[in-house]
Amino acid sequence: MWKRWKITVIGLLSLVFSQATQAQFFGYAQQYAVGAVVLTSGTQLRGTVMLYPARGVVQVKKASDSVYTFAAPMVQCVAVEEQQERITADKLVSTLRVFRPYYVLNKSSLQPTWAFFEQISDGPVALLRYQRPSQYVSANMVYSTSVDNFFLALGTNNVLPLRATKKDLLAFFKQKAPQIEQYAKENNLHYTNARELAFIVNYANSLPAPQP
Repeated sequence: MWKRWKITVIGLLSLVFSQATQAQFFGYAQQYAVGAVVLTSGTQLRGTVMLYPARGVVQVKKASDSVYTFAAPMVQCVAVEEQQERITADKLVSTLRVFRPYYVLNKSSLQPTWAFFEQISDGPVALLRYQRPSQYVSANMVYSTSVDNFFLALGTNNVLPLRATKKDLLAFFKQKAPQIEQYAKENNLHYTNARELAFIVNYANSLPAPQP
């Protein structure tokens, strides 16, 4: 009963906000026509998904037009089906995208906060992507795009930023670095390309631990 009541109340909160107010309150949004939210309780909700990565909030709009809003601590993962034409080749890892919540340090406020990251490789050390909105001007027109920031997930809430992607990745996998560099070179893989970086991390995970 408590779980049903809590989900209902959280869902009703979204009715207080108009879409414009929600955008202002929750920040940058990523909308997907087809998706599902899996709660920590095991409950699954399918519908149109509106993800607010920086705020650690996700909304699901059901076919009945009911809208449910969940904070990150209640969410196990968010799975969405991306339209391939919306992602450029260097950003496309899979049309099925999975986002997971992590409790991380906010660079601006220096306070811990919840945020959603996209998992783009397998584990045990998973590669995460956080896309920051960006704009550029061309021919007097303003275009919206996104900038990829990469992280390594070392546990439930232990996230390591890859600020200098190649340098930081090889430093983390220090004992496997020569093999990783050789693999990337032989396969012409780039550390700044999300899809290719996922291949590199998957390869690093597949290597046996060096003998002491």
